[in-house]
Amino acid sequence: EKARAEADKEAEKKAEAEEKARAEADKEAEKRAEAEEKAGVIEEREAEEKADVVEATVAEAAPRKSKKLRVPGLKKPSLPTLQVGGGKVGKHVIALSIDGSELRLVSFHKDSVESWDSIPFDPQFLRMGQVADPEGLGNVIKGALEGREASKSQIVCSPPGLRIVSRIITLPSVNTKELDSIVPREVRRLMTVSEEDNKIYWQALPSETSQTPVLVLAVAKEALNNFMETLRIGGVRPHNVDLKPMALTRAVNQQDAIIAHGESNSVELVIVVNDIPVQIRSIFLGEGVVTQDYAVGRISDELVRTITTYNEINSERPLDPEVPIFLCGAMASSVPFALNVAALTGRTVQPLEPPLRCPEDFPLARFMVNVGLILKTI
Repeated sequence: EKARAEADKEAEKKAEAEEKARAEADKEAEKRAEAEEKAGVIEEREAEEKADVVEATVAEAAPRKSKKLRVPGLKKPSLPTLQVGGGKVGKHVIALSIDGSELRLVSFHKDSVESWDSIPFDPQFLRMGQVADPEGLGNVIKGALEGREASKSQIVCSPPGLRIVSRIITLPSVNTKELDSIVPREVRRLMTVSEEDNKIYWQALPSETSQTPVLVLAVAKEALNNFMETLRIGGVRPHNVDLKPMALTRAVNQQDAIIAHGESNSVELVIVVNDIPVQIRSIFLGEGVVTQDYAVGRISDELVRTITTYNEINSERPLDPEVPIFLCGAMASSVPFALNVAALTGRTVQPLEPPLRCPEDFPLARFMVNVGLILKTI
């Protein structure tokens, strides 16, 4: 009996000790929860303050005065530089582009944008961002142009911008006739592209030295031929066909700029220096529609990578840290997207300015390629 009493007493002490330990553990957990909640509030406040700073950077960026843009026409073998003027025109222009899995149309008449439309199509008409079903996509174009007075309009088009290789090669100062023979030879020697598979376009650039810089673009023949077949099936005889990076350069209309055009399946990156698109990259993001979270991270990473590559190649004249980023396209045109890109790249994201007259509700960012196509025509 005495042993049982002692055992009960020992069990009681043990229970009291366990109860005390649980109470102390609960108290410690409560303190830890309070600390975590406080840390969360501080972190949230810091994030809000950081977002406010980034937003101010975007909002307060002084818009630069629009100026005439000098962009090569890039027609073989070489043409005078294109001047984008501001004079009134009376002709009717329809700009047609394929962006993501949408056909985008902008109608321009009497010196102003008058209408616009985005027409979704079956994503299977494309493969790796390029036309895979000319007949299917051609019929979409044919139906979209019905009732738009296409026969009375100048139609200017842009194919999907993937599979473009660009490079600036530097040659001794020679006359134009000599360039006609020298450039193809240097392209074969310096660029990993074949003339059998690619159409080569080039343009001699202005230079203050004894050397001649030449911008070279290689465009995949198969991709371009499929697009032209699509236009034929769609009943389109284009007044002009322009590459998407050229159209974007023209539409942004800045002497120096970093352009990112983000769509559901791809992103086009262009670095513009002295009005010339000196570096072009086209990245395929996947056959499916990517999420905003994935797009903002991927586009920011590709921007940083492209800028770094340019600076390594041009170590004597790297890109000025003050050169802003311009975001456009359906995927990359929202304010939250711009704030995130600014934070991740450490560069200012500057708002877009329309380089031609358009209605106040015109979604400029979504139709930047079309605007650039119009500027090529007027």
